[in-house]
Amino acid sequence: MRRGTPEYEAAQEAMAELLLERARNGEWPIQYGKLSKLLAEQGHNVPAHSAEMDHLLADVSHRESPDGTNAMLSAMVVLKEKGEPGAGFYRLAREEFGRTGDNVTIWGEEMKLLARDFRQS
Repeated sequence: MRRGTPEYEAAQEAMAELLLERARNGEWPIQYGKLSKLLAEQGHNVPAHSAEMDHLLADVSHRESPDGTNAMLSAMVVLKEKGEPGAGFYRLAREEFGRTGDNVTIWGEEMKLLARDFRQS
């Protein structure tokens, strides 16, 4: 699956809808494997620990926060073993969203932003 293809665009749309719904309902975090399974149920083959997953999470985060002021939706996707996002999330947060601090600080701040930006009362 390559960026810019109809297949990629459809998977990105599906991922955005899944994550937005979960964010609004406070159903986070979600494990990479669970997200992969939910996407597969909609016909999108996005392995949990793949370049495609990383690209889609980055693109969905940019889509929902083009100027970096809103929460990164990718913050809610976590590793089963650690219960926190993978290294790609922190790299994206620092390099493309201008987040600063150690990993705990960055993720904690994103969790606050998720509640502020998406959680419905």
